[in-house]
Amino acid sequence: MNKKKNLILFLVSFFFSLLIIEIFLQIIYFNKNSFKQTKAVDRYMIFEQGNVFKPYTNFFKYHPNKKILSEVFYKIDDKFIKEYSYEIITNNFGLVQESNISKNKKSILFLGDSFTEGQGASARINYFGGKYKDFQLINGGILGTGPEQFKNLENHISDNFEVSKVVVLYLGDDLRRSVFNINQKTIECLSNYQNCIGDENFYGYPIRDNDPTDFLFKLEKFRIGYFKEKDSLKSLRRGIKNFFSQLYIIKIPRNLLKNKFYSSKNEKIILNLSAIDDLIKKYNDDIFFIQLSQREEIVYEKKYETIYAEKFIKKRTNNHFYCDFNNDISNFYEVDGHPNKKGYRSLYECVLNIMESNI
Repeated sequence: MNKKKNLILFLVSFFFSLLIIEIFLQIIYFNKNSFKQTKAVDRYMIFEQGNVFKPYTNFFKYHPNKKILSEVFYKIDDKFIKEYSYEIITNNFGLVQESNISKNKKSILFLGDSFTEGQGASARINYFGGKYKDFQLINGGILGTGPEQFKNLENHISDNFEVSKVVVLYLGDDLRRSVFNINQKTIECLSNYQNCIGDENFYGYPIRDNDPTDFLFKLEKFRIGYFKEKDSLKSLRRGIKNFFSQLYIIKIPRNLLKNKFYSSKNEKIILNLSAIDDLIKKYNDDIFFIQLSQREEIVYEKKYETIYAEKFIKKRTNNHFYCDFNNDISNFYEVDGHPNKKGYRSLYECVLNIMESNI
């Protein structure tokens, strides 16, 4: 009987101690950099309906010579909140930059994801104008993509233009991204909001002249019904897993161990690292990698994918650099995690300094 009481007492004391430690860690990390996490339920990326994306075999671009309004909404406390609204300007090759690009001219190609594209503000490549008279600059940043898709787009661009140097701006999250494309269903949804069902990644709507709130509720209604019918048990398991994965008493030792011993067998990561290796072999000393900090990495610590990519690249080239947004989370949107105008200005200044010193 005493053994049973002692065991119960030990377990109660043990879990109470873990609770105290977790509360202590929550206070420390919550106050760090005054980081505020908002409970956003769902994200909706809306484009002015019409021709937006142009898919190819293993990559996609935008339609050329377009001005496309885009807005991002989140569901917060039963209301749809607009996180940002910005204009996407594409050039003659369907890339996000104001200036057109010409063949038979030496070029510096930027590769990357939405941070390079300029999602949420405007492409900072537009502000490099006149600083590199011997080169034209090409913005190959495309939202949602990773290194494998960077390479596919690079092949397409280098087949059409004289690429002399490449600058890859990457996040740790990029390593977990597969090659993806814009399917016909999404294209039809983007062209006319009446074609949208709710399970597309991107949505078209006449947002220049209309409030999309009713449309967003329609999309939400489908999502709720779809996931309730198809995935309720899976969602419950995922919710429990996410809850425990966010506990610092689990997260901190897990990340420490992963950062020290991490060796990935994940197929997505293997393919993305292979693509990085191919780009280095192709451009040798004329390719430069810039690691970009993510908002949560500024608040907490680098993700293990970020550290793993850094080690992988540094073994193959000395051209590896960092842009950390001055370790200031006010450079990011509160919910979305993309840089805001101030953040993109910081990124531009950092990249410019690296280029002036090394290119």
